[in-house]
Amino acid sequence: MQTPCVARRTLGVMARAPYKRLNEMDDLRDMGHFPLSVHAGATANVLLTILLTYLLRGRLEGPLVLPAWAGGVISANVIPVVLLRSRMDEHTRYPEIAKMGFFADQHKFASWVYAVASANMLVWIVLSWSLFSLRRDRRTLAAMLIVAFAFTFFPAWRRLFWRQGPDTPPA
Repeated sequence: MQTPCVARRTLGVMARAPYKRLNEMDDLRDMGHFPLSVHAGATANVLLTILLTYLLRGRLEGPLVLPAWAGGVISANVIPVVLLRSRMDEHTRYPEIAKMGFFADQHKFASWVYAVASANMLVWIVLSWSLFSLRRDRRTLAAMLIVAFAFTFFPAWRRLFWRQGPDTPPA
């Protein structure tokens, strides 16, 4: 039987991830250690964006609508982060990834996380825009929302179905 310290050492980076602070994130797998509230918020953001994309796609046409929409959505997600980060200083507290607050700490991620989140949002916008260009009805919207929900909430599904804590990798 291994002691907790030995078990942590043998698991390597995955065991250390939940103990990392938000500004120390250096691996996409670190996102799997976010609290469920953060996964739920990110999922809700993607689902709302898909719904708004569906509504916009049916009302506006033109070659610049998609780039303008994507740029607007990404800007709406990044500008509050930029404003909140401008108020940070050397005394800013960075919580552990698994203990972050949904509203209080989302602007404290390592900088590369925002680029990944923006790219992820861009994928969902372009995918839904393309799908709604081919077929725009409520069944297609529902299917797109179900797929987005399943994929966006995947790290939380892993934890819920395997009954694992945020720091326990699957066997």
